[in-house]
Amino acid sequence: MNRRGEINLKVIGIIFLVFGISAIINTILKTETGLAPILWMSYISLILIGIGVLRKNSSLVASQVVIIGIPYILWNIDFFHYLFNKESLLGITDYFFEPGPLIGKIISLQHLFNLPLSIFSIYLIKLENKSYWKLSLFQITIIFFITRLATTYEQNVNCVYQNCANFDFGIWYPLQWFLSYIMMILITSFLLNKSLIKKTH
Repeated sequence: MNRRGEINLKVIGIIFLVFGISAIINTILKTETGLAPILWMSYISLILIGIGVLRKNSSLVASQVVIIGIPYILWNIDFFHYLFNKESLLGITDYFFEPGPLIGKIISLQHLFNLPLSIFSIYLIKLENKSYWKLSLFQITIIFFITRLATTYEQNVNCVYQNCANFDFGIWYPLQWFLSYIMMILITSFLLNKSLIKKTH
């Protein structure tokens, strides 16, 4: 990797860590919400991607991309639909357009650049290990149970109690949650392996 690539990775890694740490500090300062929001998958992924980029660990970065990939695409679709049409589509980003602290909205904008920068970082580092999805499955399992134990139904952190979007598949919700994540992880892993492993060799 040339010097420009090294600099790009450092800058990207720092951006992710700054947003991740800012999200955690902002959560700690919002005493009315408690510490439960720290468990949001988005915040955890920001920190882990930042570490992965700085350590040039493409498997760690990829493990987070396949967790957040499809949810973030849906977030962006909903965000831009609301932005241009002034109405909700999926109900995922309604919170962003409601009155609230500016810092929280700025942090939430990481949904716009997270995937492009993460995938670009994987491209620079090179993706060689195809088994990163195992870490993803382990992570969502741990996060699900910790979130259920440490948060309430009203907080619905990581959507572990009910769907954060305005649709439902009509099956027992914990099973729905796991099946949805497993499918998203496997689909995104397949696409990453097909597109990046070939192009990085």
